[in-house]
Amino acid sequence: MIRVREGYPKRPPEGVPPEHRERARTLQLELLVLEARLDAANFEDEEAFRRAIDERRSELDSLRDPAADA
Repeated sequence: MIRVREGYPKRPPEGVPPEHRERARTLQLELLVLEARLDAANFEDEEAFRRAIDERRSELDSLRDPAADA
């Protein structure tokens, strides 16, 4: 899990083709914010933040180039 104290992600994630890098960077930033908010969330809001985080991670994973794994 990315923590705020680890800092701002400086590069797009590995395996993301150039045409998807802008969206990948946006997702990285959204994940950073959502994970920080989850850390401070009350019990009632935790599940909503977890769902949002899972959705962003899934989208980010879908942007990765399957050929990069081979």
